Amino acid sequence: MKARFLRIAKFLAYPALYAFCLGLFFYVAFPWDRLKDRLVAEFQAAQKGKNAGQRLEIDELDSYWFTGVEATGVRLYLPPSDDASSSSSAFSSGGDKDKPAPKESVIQIDEVEARLQILPLFLGRVRIKFWARAFDGELKGTVPVGGSSGPVEVELEGVNLAKVDVIKDVLGVPVKGLAKGTFELAAEGGKFSKANGALDLTIAEMSVGDGKSKIKGQIALPEAKLGDLAITAEAKEGVLKVTKLEANGTDIELAGDGKVNVREPWNSSAADLYVRFKFTDAYRNKSDLTKSLLGAPGSNAPSLFELADPKIKKSKRQDGFYGWHVHGALSRMKFDAHSTDGPAAGRGRGKGDSPFPSKKSGLPLGTSTAKDKGDEEPPRAAAEPKAAEPKAVEPPREAPPPPEPADKPAPSEPVPSPAMPPEELAPAPAPRRGQAEPE
Repeated sequence: MKARFLRIAKFLAYPALYAFCLGLFFYVAFPWDRLKDRLVAEFQAAQKGKNAGQRLEIDELDSYWFTGVEATGVRLYLPPSDDASSSSSAFSSGGDKDKPAPKESVIQIDEVEARLQILPLFLGRVRIKFWARAFDGELKGTVPVGGSSGPVEVELEGVNLAKVDVIKDVLGVPVKGLAKGTFELAAEGGKFSKANGALDLTIAEMSVGDGKSKIKGQIALPEAKLGDLAITAEAKEGVLKVTKLEANGTDIELAGDGKVNVREPWNSSAADLYVRFKFTDAYRNKSDLTKSLLGAPGSNAPSLFELADPKIKKSKRQDGFYGWHVHGALSRMKFDAHSTDGPAAGRGRGKGDSPFPSKKSGLPLGTSTAKDKGDEEPPRAAAEPKAAEPKAVEPPREAPPPPEPADKPAPSEPVPSPAMPPEELAPAPAPRRGQAEPE
C-alpha cells in the first residue's frame, strides 16, 4: 500500500511543482506598472458627460498577498462644478469678479489595500475587503462585486475633515473635526436602489471658519464651534431616512432632517435634506468683529453676514435660524434658501408650507364626520314625519294627471284620445243644468 502511494505521489509531484512555480513566478514577475497604466487609461476613457474632466493618478501599484493589490499615492482630481459661480455651495464666493476661477478638488489617499476574500467564494459570493489610510485617519470595510449578495460595510476612524478639500468646496467655508462611524447597506441581488441598512456617524470637536477664508469674498468668519455633530440614518427600500442630525455647540446650534434616495452608481443618489443653523448669543457677543458681522443679540437690523448674499438674508427664519434646502445628486448638490421647516424624511417636498393647508383640509373633514355622527339620532326621529308625509302626498299624486303619464310611459299615446272625449263630455253636464232649470 505504501509503495503504491509513493508511485502515485511521484506522478502528482511534478504537476504540483509546475503549478507552484508557475504561480510563484507569475506573482513575482507580474507587470504591475503596466497594470497601473492600464487602470489609469481605462478610468480616463470612462470619464464622459458629467464626469468629464476627472483625473486619476497612482504613484505605485504592487501585489498584496496572493489575491490582492496595494497602491500608494492615489489622487483623484475632481473638476469644479459648472455652476460653481452661482449656487453650487451654500457660501461659495465663485460669483465674485475679483475672485480667481475655482480650482479642481483633490481626494488624496496615502495608501490603500484591497484583496479578494477566499471563503465567500465557496458560497458563490465575490467580496472585496479593503483598507485605506487617508485624511489622517483610516477607512476599512467590505464591498460585494457584481450581482453577488452581501452588505456594504464601511468603518471610519479618526478622519480629519480639514484634509478633505471636497467638503470645503461644497460648503464654501473650511470645516474641522474628526469623523468616526459605521455604514452598512444590504440589498439582495446587488440592487442597492432597494437596499436596507443604517448609518451612524459622529464628528467630534467640529468647527467652521478660520478667520481667514472669506464668505463671498467679503466676510472672514471667525472660528465657530459646533461641538459634536451626531448623524444617524436608517435605510429602507432604497430610501436613507435621516433620523438624527444635530449639534449643540457653544457658538452654533445645528439641526436637520431629510432623506437620500439611493441609486446606482452611488454618486447619482438624490439628496433631499433640510438643514438649519443659528449663531448663539455668546458667539455674537464674543468680540466687536462678531457683533459687526452677525449683529448684536436682539437687534432686528440686517447684519453684514446677511447682506453678503441675498440668499443668506432670504434663508433667515423667524426663530433666528438660517434654513437651507440641500438637494440634487450627491456629485452635484445644490443649496437653496429655505425659511420654513423642512419636510420629515421620506415625505414630499414642501412640508414647511403643507402643514397649514393639510390641517385646514383636515378640519372640515373632521367636522363633517362629527356632524353626521351627531345627527344620526335626530334623523331617526325625523323619519316618522317623513313617513306620515307620504300619506298626505298620496292623494295629490292621484289627482294630478302629470304623474300618471310618468308612471305609464307606454300608454302615453292612448291618453290623449280620452283627453278629447272629456272635452266633449264637458258640454253634456251643461244640458243637465239646463234640464234642472226648467224643473
